[in-house]
Amino acid sequence: MALYMIHWKINQAKKMEAFANFSQMTEADDDADSGDVQQIGRWHDAAGEQGWAICDSPTVTDVQAWYFNWGDLISSTITPVQNDSELRSMINAKQG
Repeated sequence: MALYMIHWKINQAKKMEAFANFSQMTEADDDADSGDVQQIGRWHDAAGEQGWAICDSPTVTDVQAWYFNWGDLISSTITPVQNDSELRSMINAKQG
């Protein structure tokens, strides 16, 4: 599994549609929507029409498939990230 940071921006012309769709979702809907992607956290800036999430996923394709579901309402950036211990381990392994 790998960690990904997602930033999304709501398409301004679709803002109310995006809010309506999201507000009607249950936790079960979220789970079905995200597929094999496990959300670690999600944060919203409704006034700024944007948000962020950290997730754990077997592949970036799974993350992209999740955000494809919202493709007509948002644009997104998906960035692979590491936590502190993962980065330290990689650096220490490289430095010998």
